[in-house]
Amino acid sequence: MSGPGTGPERETGRSTENVEYRVAHLRDRLAAEELGELGVRAEMRAGSVVVTGTVPSAQCRETLLRTVREELDGLAVHTDVVVAETASPDHAEDLP
Repeated sequence: MSGPGTGPERETGRSTENVEYRVAHLRDRLAAEELGELGVRAEMRAGSVVVTGTVPSAQCRETLLRTVREELDGLAVHTDVVVAETASPDHAEDLP
């Protein structure tokens, strides 16, 4: 028999709190490490975690994705992280 505070309703609440805690920990870790200057967001949407933003290099993107995997292992995660193009142009721009 299930008593008050047990059963599926309680498990769902605890699970949601755990996910929110893990997302908050990810945010703290991103802010504290070398990725702190990046405009990266992590938030819960429709039962999964969405990580979005722009990073300056492919190496930085890989570091970010590795950190996300470490912190959110086992959760549904969607990433939309873009690498900013910072290379200088290889030719002059022609203006009409």
